[in-house]
Amino acid sequence: MHVDIIRRLWVCVILVAIAFFGAQAGYAETKKIGKVEFDQADLSDLVAFLREGASGTARNVIVDPRVNRELRVSLRLYDVTKGVAFAYAAELGGFDYREDRHAIRIVPRAVSVRPRPFLKRGSPVIVRRLSEIRMPKVEFEEAHLGQVIEELVEATRMLDSSNKAINILLGPGVDPSSPVTLQLQNIPVGQVLKYIAQFSNLEIRIDGNAVLLLKRKRVGR
Repeated sequence: MHVDIIRRLWVCVILVAIAFFGAQAGYAETKKIGKVEFDQADLSDLVAFLREGASGTARNVIVDPRVNRELRVSLRLYDVTKGVAFAYAAELGGFDYREDRHAIRIVPRAVSVRPRPFLKRGSPVIVRRLSEIRMPKVEFEEAHLGQVIEELVEATRMLDSSNKAINILLGPGVDPSSPVTLQLQNIPVGQVLKYIAQFSNLEIRIDGNAVLLLKRKRVGR
């Protein structure tokens, strides 16, 4: 009887330990990073970023030989998890990835692949912030699109009551040197993006962690 009680106590201790450390690992994997920035990062840079798990444990990463080794990715994101940052890096870099029990496999990206569902979580919050944050003045004269986006991101940080920026990314194939000319006053930042997208022949996708300006899809007749 005494031995049976001890065994049950040990089982309880083990279960509590598993629950505790599992929760800690889950917290680490979902912990947000203040800033993630890639400047012309190549595939090896992205693999190195992915290989070190958020909990500090190294991950196995396998790269399909068909993936373009010459790809380059530039992005800047604030307050996102490592998983979100890598998902956007994969989209901008034109590749995809699959996760299984033993490794993460980096594979070629299908033409019609959809954004990962977890990227859309929280999108209503971003929609609300885009309408609430108002720009007192917007003035660009033949400015490069990439520079315009950087300034808008910084403006959202300065104008937001909690000093949190709205992440804005240029999608695959979008030319960051495209000229932008705008003169506006007292206007929501979301409307500014709509004008930019309209004049640059782009479309807007609003996720839960970022806004993307994408090349407009051609509609067949």
